[in-house]
Amino acid sequence: MNNKKLLFIFILALIIRLLFSHYSGVSQFGGDWDRYDEQSNNILLGKFNLETTLFITAPLYSYFVALLKYIFMDSYSHVLKFFQILLSALSVIFLTKTAQVIFERHNISTLCGTIYAVSPITLYFTHIFGQESIFQSLFVITIYFISKYLRFNNKNDLILFSILFSFALLTKSHILLIIPFLLIGIIVAKGANYKSFVDIITISSIIFLLTLPYGIYNKITNGVYVISSSGLGGHFLTGHNDDTYTYLVDSPPRDTAEYSRLKGMDYVIFRHLAPKLEGLNHAQKQVLYLHEGFDWIYNNPLKAIKLLLVNLKDFLMPGFNIQHYPFKAWLTALIISTPIFIFAYIEIVKNCIKNYKEHTPILSIFLGMLLFSLGFYTQNRFRVITLEPFYVMYASASLISFFEYFRAKRLRSKGLI
Repeated sequence: MNNKKLLFIFILALIIRLLFSHYSGVSQFGGDWDRYDEQSNNILLGKFNLETTLFITAPLYSYFVALLKYIFMDSYSHVLKFFQILLSALSVIFLTKTAQVIFERHNISTLCGTIYAVSPITLYFTHIFGQESIFQSLFVITIYFISKYLRFNNKNDLILFSILFSFALLTKSHILLIIPFLLIGIIVAKGANYKSFVDIITISSIIFLLTLPYGIYNKITNGVYVISSSGLGGHFLTGHNDDTYTYLVDSPPRDTAEYSRLKGMDYVIFRHLAPKLEGLNHAQKQVLYLHEGFDWIYNNPLKAIKLLLVNLKDFLMPGFNIQHYPFKAWLTALIISTPIFIFAYIEIVKNCIKNYKEHTPILSIFLGMLLFSLGFYTQNRFRVITLEPFYVMYASASLISFFEYFRAKRLRSKGLI
């Protein structure tokens, strides 16, 4: 793809993101901003521990915000907002280039970049202050380099992948579940040989070294080695208790106090456990949370199975869960997402049957996110920022095939081919 097309896509993505941030009415201070605002302020005061009740936060975003506050003071929010928008627009270019690497067709990569530049689902998170936008951008860029390495065997691409993956991991830790599949993907694509072994050691070593300082700090401070963020037990219990079951399977009406309690994750189980947490260190708390989650599964096997199936459905289905959104918002998301999901699924299955070795990145991301959704609970914002950019890429390839098939059929009917 020539540089003029890439520049056009970048400018389109940048303008659309700037316009959306200004006119959408979506506040930049949404989501989990209160946590990152407080943590970044504490960092500036010399309080570096990012432990919360349920987990230890991944450090990169909080420290980055603290750096911007230190440099730009009261103007930091303008810089942070523009940085997120700029990085997001840049990630559109890298998704476009990834499509070119995988499919080797300019029309597919051009369509992919154009769709992703204007995709409303991605736009929503771009300017909201939180980990999501920066993580998504880093992760999309990361996958470009591993895809390029698998295609062209340039060692520099492998090193860049490892470094960028570490940064993405230090922003949101759920991609720890993806890295084993990516490493297996290298063996699948390259063969079980010495070179693949060296590649895996290289990736693992770089990730280990870049996450080592935070791991050592938390081992000293909180008594647990943390690669990015902790919370195995806390997240597992969050996804396996009676309140979560009610919220996901049989949610009360959205205008009730009970719904507000469940949405705010004010779960009875955590209030019940509060006295038992007194005096425990972070690692001991996680063990207690984990045991409680497994006890719930053991005591409620039918509920656990139904919850698993609901999580699977929510992971695979486009759009939002209708229980938790107004009808118009749910319908709009469904209309936008359904074509992308359908065409993406068709293309992923088709290409994996045809030559799965060339498509190990998407298989790795899909399987890692599926494991996350079934092992803990489906969070569609995680799917949006991790998996859905690549759905856009595969849907673009499927759309091109669709148009070319009907064009050829029309030409044949006229006797032109």
